[in-house]
Amino acid sequence: PRFPNLGDTPAIQTMSNTKQDTTSRSDTIIPIIDLSNIDNVDVLKQIASACAETGAFQVINHGVPNSVISDFQQQHLSFFDLPHFPSKSLLYRFASNSRGYLDHDFTKQRRDWKECLDIGMPGSRDWDMKDDDKRNSCLDGFNIFPNEKEVPGFHSATVNYFKAMEDLSHRLSVLMMRSLGMDLEISDGMDGTENDLLTMLKEEHSSSVRLNHYPPRCENMDEDEFIPKGEEKSEFYGFHPHTDSGWLTILQQDPKCLTHQVYKPGSDNEWVTVEPAPQSFTVLAGDMSMLWSNKTYVSAWHRVLTDPVKHRYSTQFYYNPGYKTMVSPCKLLIDIKGAKYVPCAYGYFRVVKSAGDLADLGLEINVRDYEIESKSGHPAAQKRFLKLADMTQPFNVQNYRKWIFSNEEDTSLFSYK
Repeated sequence: PRFPNLGDTPAIQTMSNTKQDTTSRSDTIIPIIDLSNIDNVDVLKQIASACAETGAFQVINHGVPNSVISDFQQQHLSFFDLPHFPSKSLLYRFASNSRGYLDHDFTKQRRDWKECLDIGMPGSRDWDMKDDDKRNSCLDGFNIFPNEKEVPGFHSATVNYFKAMEDLSHRLSVLMMRSLGMDLEISDGMDGTENDLLTMLKEEHSSSVRLNHYPPRCENMDEDEFIPKGEEKSEFYGFHPHTDSGWLTILQQDPKCLTHQVYKPGSDNEWVTVEPAPQSFTVLAGDMSMLWSNKTYVSAWHRVLTDPVKHRYSTQFYYNPGYKTMVSPCKLLIDIKGAKYVPCAYGYFRVVKSAGDLADLGLEINVRDYEIESKSGHPAAQKRFLKLADMTQPFNVQNYRKWIFSNEEDTSLFSYK
């Protein structure tokens, strides 16, 4: 079924930068962290604890201007109010382009009940350049922005929001690293310390922003398509349980539809519904944070349920390493407890983890594949990929399948879907 347009759905909350008192809320599982005084040692302790327990926390007094957020929110709503034909249908992503519009997304071979628009850092890193300029090509493809005549101001509002998220992501990355005892500054060159990763994240990141609309579930939904085997028939997912592949994710929540949940590790299948604090963002640690922290942090396992009545609108900013970045466990933590992982090439990890959304690559990937004790074939396949792949060109699933699999290797070493 096609998704309904926005109609008269209430607009999502407008955030502001006004300081708030966190003592009025008590949330011990998904803590609310005040960024107005980042020199306070308690901030670092809170971040370290949250990243180690669930990988999730909220931030207030984050410094993102209210005008940037509200302008982007309005454009977000305006986009999803466009008619499917012809407006949205002209923006569909395809097998060699992971950016653009989608309303048939899959997580682990189960369809998610949502429609999205993905926009990422251009290959040229120049937002003023035309989307289809060959210099904007990258591993994820090209951006496909909606027609400016249909959504006036969409491009500028999105770019302004993207840049604000870049800045907030960098500040959060510094805090996440410092919370584990790093004394960091952006360095002018590679100095063999954790400054290297921080510098590459800031200067070479391959981040993207995703606009989401989760409609109410419909009576004619196909249960076999949407519900994983063995799960309750009531569990229609807007986004099936997953972790994010990058460094961190900043989520702008919809306070009118509370269907985003985070898993509490060590619990008896306990999923915690995130109740966004006023004027907050939810932050989720990704797979690369878990690997870099040498398993000190956890990658947030999360999901979005569907609501029988309400629409949900939200935005993720995925702060991802550059395609050529090699992520390794932090040297300080290796010295303390030995390396838990082998190095991971983010471009390879990204391609394999996302390819299933666009075409069937035939395998899955997880940060566990990079554990020292793992017998996974991914680290060896990664070496072949790095020799042959061009990170400036959109990925081609058929080429990658040929490069990843080897006649000499047992394909059972890969975790199949």
